[in-house]
Amino acid sequence: MATTTPNYGWPVPTSSDLVKNGATAIEALGDAADATMATMVPKSIVDAKGDIIAATAADTVSRLAVGANNTVLTADSTTATGLKWATPAAGGGGKVLQVVFGSTSTETFSSTNTFVDTNLTATITPTSATSKILVIVSQASVAKINDTRVTIQLLRGATVILRMGDGNAHTGTAIRNNIGTVSASFLDAPATTSATTYKTQFASQGNAAQVTVQEYFATSSAGVSTITLLEIGA
Repeated sequence: MATTTPNYGWPVPTSSDLVKNGATAIEALGDAADATMATMVPKSIVDAKGDIIAATAADTVSRLAVGANNTVLTADSTTATGLKWATPAAGGGGKVLQVVFGSTSTETFSSTNTFVDTNLTATITPTSATSKILVIVSQASVAKINDTRVTIQLLRGATVILRMGDGNAHTGTAIRNNIGTVSASFLDAPATTSATTYKTQFASQGNAAQVTVQEYFATSSAGVSTITLLEIGA
């Protein structure tokens, strides 16, 4: 038996072997084939579409059943195969995961130094407690009617997270002052996956002096205030 198979190196009987001692030659070939086949992974180890063959130890393999839809293969040294199927993390760091937009054109007045709602609000439900929320506010058509100063603030729920500053005032005079649009942005970390509401409020620093937002102009429509909430993945 001077020749061997190219892939496995099994001894191949020659014509002279078959003439001289064919049984021994065939037996040698069969033994070599058996030894090789014993090292191969049988097809029966997998049972379903998507199953994976994974090692559980040196020279030892096992079946890892296919995971649920939209899960990803993840290393986990606590499992038998060192692998598991897991739900992927929500988004990647710095990516926008969702956007919520709110607006209002309802003209709103106040004559008190107690903060009241401007009617500008939006609610977002973060997909991860580690996400941050970028809040962008544009409070339109802010004005004071009497001698006072307008103050606007941004809230998450009942918590004030940003004082947007005081509008211009004409101290000592009742002259009307159209301030215009007051804008701000704030990166918040609510640390929750519950529905979270952001809104603005305003107040008149001079109690009993009137201030307004989304003021209606006779020559046009009311000013439109907007709030945009962007969830940013951690």
